[in-house]
Amino acid sequence: MRINALDRPARLPARIAEALTREISEGRLKPGDRLPTEQYLAENFGVSRNVVREAIAQLRSAGLVVSRQGLGSVVAKAGEAERGFYVDMEAGGDLNAFQHVYELRLGIETQAADFAARRGDAAHLEAIADVYERMRDAERWEAEGVDLDIEFHLAIARASGNPLMLEAIGFLTGGMRQTIVATRERSGEVIGEVKRLTLDEHAAIRDAILARDPGRARNAMFAHITNAAHRLGFDLFREDGTGR
Repeated sequence: MRINALDRPARLPARIAEALTREISEGRLKPGDRLPTEQYLAENFGVSRNVVREAIAQLRSAGLVVSRQGLGSVVAKAGEAERGFYVDMEAGGDLNAFQHVYELRLGIETQAADFAARRGDAAHLEAIADVYERMRDAERWEAEGVDLDIEFHLAIARASGNPLMLEAIGFLTGGMRQTIVATRERSGEVIGEVKRLTLDEHAAIRDAILARDPGRARNAMFAHITNAAHRLGFDLFREDGTGR
């Protein structure tokens, strides 16, 4: 099986999901077939495994694939899966979608940071610190840094000890990717300042979790998400809900 490689637009996960959907609809991937491995798909499309995971999450949400113990993701048979939770970044226009993603993240991720500080074991905390260091040292900030930013938030979700939080944040990663890319694209000449602010905010979250200080972890995550929204021009607490 060979699937044509893609360019690298901000909507890469959606583009990969579309390509895999075509493989299913045109019969090259049949009900019950295993999807190619994440590693294969990442190499085939020339993307990171995080991007592939986001694409597969979209297929799972659309009811096209299901997860099976010991097999991974397989093409769903008729009636086997129902459409699940999915963040549609096109619904209501991009601005409304971005606002809604930030609001949902605010509720889930602040609590995930709290639980990570309370429950994360040594391996979880080491993973959070490691991802931060790789994000800080990334040479290709506008590209590699996006994947590492998402990986940082997923590491915190794993440390929360709540698999449903991890799954929920996993479903949000497509929306998160678009907001992160949009922030960097709109930063223009001030990208260096945005990078510094972003790294400082992530460091504050990391430090609070490693210090096992739940309250500080919540506050640091809350500040990061509200500041990230503000950098795109959104006020999450406007009473009219428009953010602008």
